[in-house]
Amino acid sequence: LIVPAPYCSLMACCGSDSGSSGNSSSKDPGSVPSLVTLGQELRFKLSPLGLSKECCTEFVLPKGKPKCGLVWMHGLGDDESGWADMLEDEFMVPAALGPCKFILPRAPRQRSSCNDGEILTSWFDISRLPISHRSAPHHGCSIEEALSSCGRVHAAIDKLVDEGIPPQNIVVGGFSQGGAMAMLSALTHPQRLGGTIVFSGICFFPDLVMKLAQYPENQGMQVFWGHGTRDEVLHPDLQDEGVEILQQAGLKVTSKKYMVEHGPTAQEIKDAAGFFATQAAPLK
Repeated sequence: LIVPAPYCSLMACCGSDSGSSGNSSSKDPGSVPSLVTLGQELRFKLSPLGLSKECCTEFVLPKGKPKCGLVWMHGLGDDESGWADMLEDEFMVPAALGPCKFILPRAPRQRSSCNDGEILTSWFDISRLPISHRSAPHHGCSIEEALSSCGRVHAAIDKLVDEGIPPQNIVVGGFSQGGAMAMLSALTHPQRLGGTIVFSGICFFPDLVMKLAQYPENQGMQVFWGHGTRDEVLHPDLQDEGVEILQQAGLKVTSKKYMVEHGPTAQEIKDAAGFFATQAAPLK
């Protein structure tokens, strides 16, 4: 969850490793710019993070060769373990889709400004909490760290592709910070993906959305965004703001509100699973 809880001891490699994200610095004309190229254009110094087996949880349900995949990111100060249990128990993938592989990367440990500089699992720095639309456009969030963390998410996506899952059958999702990462990672990936799921998220990169949504790989991308009406951490108006940004860029958004604070509901998970079933279905 984005409200920090005591974090588990993480291996050093989970905090600062960098490496191939599957999205190298070269690009084809008219294709999505790589993370390295975007970083250079924005004059950022951080490199894309890599992914090691110690930095993620993986499982396949039901057993068999995966036909579709879900990459899921947790929130600030959390790790992937609770979400792995929840997805395994409640995220129902139709049998017709075939086995589904889940990969849940863990965020790097880094300084969190909104927690007095404490070192936490964090996809990107946030200067303050709570956040509402009044702090737009970037809401005190570090785009540089978010782009760097995209490398880890891309590596998880590419792992699924390397295992034989078509990219259009892969959906990227997450909660809170992880929901923001899902949007940004999907838009910056060089292949067209099945879609994006956002739980209680934030879109603090409107200029990048407008830029990246114009590429063929991203045009008309499908997004599911659920948000609690009583959320006091990431205010519900951030959903309204984010959905407007995505729709103005031409993305197709399914937006739903739930009577909950900063967290998921059983109905939200059910609705997201229905979205996944549609977007990750093999092409006829």
